[in-house]
Formats: sequence, structure tokens, C-alpha cells
Amino acid sequence: MGNQPCSFADLHSHTTASDGTLSPRELFKTAFERGVKHLALTDHDTTAGHEQARAAAAEFGIEFIPGVEITCEAAGTEVHLLGLGIDASNAALQELCVEMQRRRIRRFADMHALLAAHGLKFDLPQIPAGVSPSRPALARAIVAAGFAANEEEAFARYLRKGRPGFLPNRREPIKSAVDAIHGAGGVAILAHAGLYPNDTACIDEAIASGADGLECVHPDHDEIHVQRYTARARKLGLLISGGADFHGFGHARSHFFGKKFCPPDEFIRLQMAMTGRSERTSL
Repeated sequence: MGNQPCSFADLHSHTTASDGTLSPRELFKTAFERGVKHLALTDHDTTAGHEQARAAAAEFGIEFIPGVEITCEAAGTEVHLLGLGIDASNAALQELCVEMQRRRIRRFADMHALLAAHGLKFDLPQIPAGVSPSRPALARAIVAAGFAANEEEAFARYLRKGRPGFLPNRREPIKSAVDAIHGAGGVAILAHAGLYPNDTACIDEAIASGADGLECVHPDHDEIHVQRYTARARKLGLLISGGADFHGFGHARSHFFGKKFCPPDEFIRLQMAMTGRSERTSL
């Protein structure tokens, strides 16, 4: 990066509060071991891991950036919206998170019923309060019950789109998710646009809905994606984010943790935007 400062800021990670395999403390310990200096915890539709994450960040000398990843719909597609620098105590944001968790719990139970009808008999995993249940938890239960050798096989046979146990997420309109993030003093970033088949339309709707930026650096973005999204963001004056989208060891992206970061100069812009949004919201 030449003479640019090395911020080592990863703005996308997950814990056992959603679909990660590490506790918040384990996440920040691993971040410390891999040289991450600034880490955003962005569990799906929940902030339940924030309290532990804040304590762990202080223990390991890492800046904790409070975040969330909200399951949304844009241009008829499921998209994910990162909220960075949020006030997790904000009532409206928590109301949205609680509603999203209710939807996830209903989906979780309905998928379990579909699997049972398909001949897979196993107990529904217990979901702790505040945790957003997701397909990896079902995959682990399928493996534990002996119906698949590993989580990858469980997804391939039962849980991917078109397989007998799949149901789509119940999604939030992206405009209301953007508004909730802004109301909580955060900045709204469209995550990993390269995963959406109609990425241009999704980006257009996100921007029209008030999103502040794009996650340009991501393990599933090749260099062409990074350059294209970065050019689009800069042309429109949007913020640029990046991170490893770490879910724990054994995940396909796990080796990127400590290697995928928000570009240093862009992280400075993000820090300024988060501070400015927070200050305006508190007035």
C-alpha cells in the first residue's frame, strides 16, 4: 500500500451469536493472533455478542467496532446490509433484531419439519436467547444425528436452495434496515455484492435507499469485482469497506482472516463517518 498507514481493520466477522463457530472471546483472541487491530462484530440480525466482544477486545488490545448484518431484500434478491459503529442499545434497532430473530426461529423450525418429513428424525437444537439461528446449526445437528459426514455434505444434500430442507429467509426491506442502522448512529454498507446475481440492481436499490457504502474487499470478490465496486463507490462518493467475513475454523473462508482488510485510507473515512453519524444521532 506504499506510504499508506497499515490499519489492519476487518469490518465483517461472526460468532456463535449467529452462524459463527467461535465465541466472542475466541474470535478476538484469534484476531489478536492474526494481527487484526480493528474488528467489527457483525452477527446476523443480532447484537447478542457485543458485551462479551467489548470485554475481549479490551483484553487483547483490539478496537471493537459494534456492528450487525441485517438480512434484507433488494431488487427481489436476498442481500445483507452491514451496520457499522451502531449503538446496540437503540430501541428501534433492537426491535428490528428481535423481529428478525423471530423470523429466523420460525424458519428454523419449519426447515426442521421439512427434514423430518423427508425421513431425518433428530431433535431441534436449542437456541439461546438473542441468538439468530441459521442453517449451519441445522447442518451440525444433521451431522450429529448421522445423516451426513460433515456440514458440507449436510448443506449439499439437504440445506441448499432446491434441496428438501431449504426455505428462504424472511427478509426485511432494505430501506427500513438502512433507516434502523442510521437511527442507531451507524453507517449502512451493502455486503459482498459479488454474491448477488443481479448485483448492479441490488447496488442501485441500496444506494436509492440511503446506504452509505459498499463492501468492496471480500473473500468472494476477485480483483475484477474489487476494482469495479471500488470505482463505483468512488464515483458516487460512497464509503468503501472490507473484511474476511470470518465464521470460524473449518469454514471455507477461514484462511482469509488476518489477510482481508478495509483499505487503510478508506478505513479512516469510515471512522470519520461513524463518528459523525453517532454525534448527529446523539444531538
